[in-house]
Amino acid sequence: MKPERVERLTELQVSEVGRLAEAATETDKVAPLSEQVLLSAGQGHPGTSPDSNPGSVHLLAHSGGHLAGYAHLELDPDGDTATAELVVDPSFRRHGTGTSLLRALEASLATRTSRRPRLQLWSHGDLGAARALASRAGYSATRELWQMRRSLRSDAPVLPTVTLPEGFSTRHFVVGRDEEAWLRLNALAFVDHPEQGRITRQDLDRRIEQEWFDASGFILIEDNRGPAPVLVASHWTKVVPVRDPTVTTEGEVYVVGVDPEYQGQGFGLTVTVLGLAYLREKGLTEAMLYVDADNPAAVATYSRLDFARSAVDIMYSRIVHTPM
Repeated sequence: MKPERVERLTELQVSEVGRLAEAATETDKVAPLSEQVLLSAGQGHPGTSPDSNPGSVHLLAHSGGHLAGYAHLELDPDGDTATAELVVDPSFRRHGTGTSLLRALEASLATRTSRRPRLQLWSHGDLGAARALASRAGYSATRELWQMRRSLRSDAPVLPTVTLPEGFSTRHFVVGRDEEAWLRLNALAFVDHPEQGRITRQDLDRRIEQEWFDASGFILIEDNRGPAPVLVASHWTKVVPVRDPTVTTEGEVYVVGVDPEYQGQGFGLTVTVLGLAYLREKGLTEAMLYVDADNPAAVATYSRLDFARSAVDIMYSRIVHTPM
């Protein structure tokens, strides 16, 4: 089957992608698409149409009127790298759908640049099928993203007691007031991060619009010693609603950032603990987070807080040869 390439999904296509992702999640026990891809596809905000991103491409593989596979491609602004995710309906696996989508991704990338770009493929969960597809196509594992978890139950290890130095205070994020200050902090804290460091005001606003957004769980630390408060650290927590109210929801350490000028003073640990305490106060019994395996400082901090690795996402990549 030859995948259809579209720049923008219709509402019907958005629904089809959602059903496909749910089927794959039920089979693989891991969500196949990231939050960013779902937002781009329009799944992140029910009732709204997906955003049109000039660097984004959607590929749809149909079989007999059924959506058998979906892939998303996003070209980096520099044009040297593109990141993709793909998912195949469990009922249509081992029929070449994944290979067709991968080749269509490469062809789409080749039409968008005259360089020798690198295509990066995320596999959410270290799945055998993904390893096999990547190996056959000449891709190598280049990055590991760990999922780590810890219990928040009453019998779990207690959270450490944290205090702020004199002249510093904590408060919650205020929508309509703190966006630009937080974006500045985020850009500084994640200057070398391939995804988080490129968050824009539009990206932030789209997440604030989601039903899961809770400003009370978006915790800020400010330095009040100067003429005006300076945002030095933040912990954005996330609680995703579940369809079945009998299922215990979990809280996520969504984004923790510290201004580099204030690093090494314990603000990262402090703001993380404040966020975990907030999640526990909401009655949640588990917390999870994502962290790059090659970030030993962050891994060490989370390990000290009794987080343990629970799953791994793998990025595969290779150079795509474009026509001269």
